[in-house]
Amino acid sequence: MALSQRASSFAAPLVLVAIAGITAAAVDRLASPTELAGITRPGNEYGSPEIRTAENAYPRRAIDSDGFTVRMTHPARRIVSQYWSLDEYLYSVAPPERIVAVSAFAFDPSFSNVYGQVQRFHPAIASDVERVLRLDPDLVLVSNSAQADFCALLRSTGVPVYRAFTNFTSLHQIAETIRLVGYLTGEDAAAEKELAHFQAAIARAQSMRPAGAPAPRILGFEGGYSNGAGTLFDDVVKTLGGINVAAEGGLKGPGNVNSEQILRWNPEWILTGANHGQSKDILARLLADPGIALTQAARNHHIVVFENNVFQPMSPFTALLMTGIAETVYGAGQ
Repeated sequence: MALSQRASSFAAPLVLVAIAGITAAAVDRLASPTELAGITRPGNEYGSPEIRTAENAYPRRAIDSDGFTVRMTHPARRIVSQYWSLDEYLYSVAPPERIVAVSAFAFDPSFSNVYGQVQRFHPAIASDVERVLRLDPDLVLVSNSAQADFCALLRSTGVPVYRAFTNFTSLHQIAETIRLVGYLTGEDAAAEKELAHFQAAIARAQSMRPAGAPAPRILGFEGGYSNGAGTLFDDVVKTLGGINVAAEGGLKGPGNVNSEQILRWNPEWILTGANHGQSKDILARLLADPGIALTQAARNHHIVVFENNVFQPMSPFTALLMTGIAETVYGAGQ
């Protein structure tokens, strides 16, 4: 098989992700953290990585990564997302007609897993505070990496803003964030259903590994970067029974990697991402690098190009990448 034919493009969904269907009394500084149950998540960048929610009865309260308490008196009817992965959590849990604004990435078909929904329901783009306020939202979800003044301005008007920690490093964090979004939107049952789909997809991907198969050595590489220990990619590879070559080589977190390092590590598989229609170009570019071309992955036609909507999600749609890796590496359906 020619190398150009080995490039894989997982543009179509590989697993089914359920799409199912607060007004705030106040948004206050954290007053009594001992009143709330906490689920600790690793990491400490850009605010607290903890998920902290209180009782399920209304009014509900949740403490965000900034330490603000968001109070909800009933399920949200007009929801805004300001970040790409939060778009995907929302459309996986909340009725799409209730999502009135999303990030610009949701409208990029090469990147977005909710492109079909945004094309059908035409939400606004949450590009600035004025536009968001005109939508009269019940709830605004932003990332911990969002600009502080964006959140502060919205909060100053009384709009309920939950700043979510989105530097996900594990599948467990994704599972807990599915539950969190269900709690914030009042769609708890839909969140549990989505969580069951997510966990079932992980189990199916794990089951593709043949009994006694050696652990494949896998490198994720894109744009000069790789993901080492303590990243979501690392957890995905380990969950599938593989070895993350970047972590094995000593890389912690995401970081720059050059072709000389890749040749020294000599991975069995190299996985990367590409925009729609660019898989062959990306593969050719990798093979044109002398260091990468000499790796075991290149020599065995094991450089695999996923489309970016599969390779990059940090949301319930991470299940697409798990399924794609398992099908490719363990040969399911070949």
